[in-house]
Amino acid sequence: MLNKFRFLTLSAVVALSLTLGYSAQAFEIFPRPEDQYTVQRGDTLYGLAEGFYGNSALWPFLWNQNPAIHIREGSAAPENQALVPGTKVNLFHKRYPYGAMNQTYNPPTGVPEEVRFVIRKVPLEGIPYDKKYFRYKLSPRPIQLWGYIVTSPDENKTWYLERDLVYIRFRPSKKQAILVGDRFGVYRDTGPITHPINTERNIGWLTQLVGEVEVISTGHDLVTAIILESYMELAKGDKICLFTPRDRQIVPSKTHRLLTGTILTLARHETCSLMVPGGLENDVVFIDRGECDGMKEGMLLSIYRPALPVPDPYFPNRRVTTPDAFVGEGMVLKAFEKNSTVLITRSREEIWPGQIIKTVSD
Repeated sequence: MLNKFRFLTLSAVVALSLTLGYSAQAFEIFPRPEDQYTVQRGDTLYGLAEGFYGNSALWPFLWNQNPAIHIREGSAAPENQALVPGTKVNLFHKRYPYGAMNQTYNPPTGVPEEVRFVIRKVPLEGIPYDKKYFRYKLSPRPIQLWGYIVTSPDENKTWYLERDLVYIRFRPSKKQAILVGDRFGVYRDTGPITHPINTERNIGWLTQLVGEVEVISTGHDLVTAIILESYMELAKGDKICLFTPRDRQIVPSKTHRLLTGTILTLARHETCSLMVPGGLENDVVFIDRGECDGMKEGMLLSIYRPALPVPDPYFPNRRVTTPDAFVGEGMVLKAFEKNSTVLITRSREEIWPGQIIKTVSD
């Protein structure tokens, strides 16, 4: 009888130990770190995320997984705050919680019925070419200047539209190559533009094509041209550049690779407005991925609003990250070397710089 009692007691102890072991494993909130780094003087969350994960936008994931990192309360830019030297930072594999680094494409779930039409896929059909979608370019330096508008035969005019005549002053090195009938673009540039996450980093110059002109006379110091198209009112001082129109369809396509990136800036012309809204359907944005990253014309993209860490209600020093929110879809219109022009084809809400893009896989 005593041996049977000992056997039952030993069985209960073993069962309890196994239960506690599985429970501890089941309730493990964070995975075990794969490496550890000691903070040096001048280190920031932004820099550590860029150095260890290759994507500075992952700083919320790094902050969430390291409760030992202390940030001043109410800070407007916690990612750029200098960390305390000597702090131990745990490093985790990129497959964990941050949505931008997932290696599989999963359609958004839990979308209400009234907005489910937003996430339907764009039909794989060619869309007609529209010049207004190709009027913007983001380049590392200003584009080559050929000349600028000086005035017009009607000196009382301050704004010029289609069929108006204008006088253009070309650079001496360019004027000798200009012939009657040549067409040029009229543009305005804005820059330098800063990165939406790292405001100390310049990403380039935004160029906007505002019209097209054709040369009708070259027999004077000032060349006479007629405005063929004006996408907005032209003015004195608007710059002249080479412009090659294109006329073909763009066919949307998917890819077998997952490419992620960040929206850099909006390509819009309301630069004088005090309250400029975010991007909506049929607006154009620029992303920080280009031909060198594998971006191609026609690629379909999903747009997500990144989630910021929120405090844990039971652990005040710990922050958790919510899933990225699906906000729209886009399509690559033109891929440059290090950035691409994207047309917003669907939007649930306004699209802003700093939001995440992911390619739509097959």
